[in-house]
Amino acid sequence: MPKAPLKWIVTGNLTADGAVAYLKADQSFSLKLEDAQVFSNKDDAEAARVLTTKQEALVSDPYITEVAETAGKLDVLSARERIRSQGPSVPYGYAVSKFSKTV
Repeated sequence: MPKAPLKWIVTGNLTADGAVAYLKADQSFSLKLEDAQVFSNKDDAEAARVLTTKQEALVSDPYITEVAETAGKLDVLSARERIRSQGPSVPYGYAVSKFSKTV
């Protein structure tokens, strides 16, 4: 099976709460990877990223990242981006283990 050609998206974090955000075709942001505008070449993605730097009240530190698009679905290509798009790889929050002391 041949590899899907590389494409790019623009991502960053919402300034208000740090949530992962993806640039959409209408220049707004979405919390869903599948809403991201996909660029066929890196130069167009970089130009869009530069425009988003003027929206720092909304999104912080935007950058471009590589994706593959297969069967209409986006696949992020790095472990970092996979974790960002799917959430933490381990449970977090309040948990009681057999080793914790009860007060």
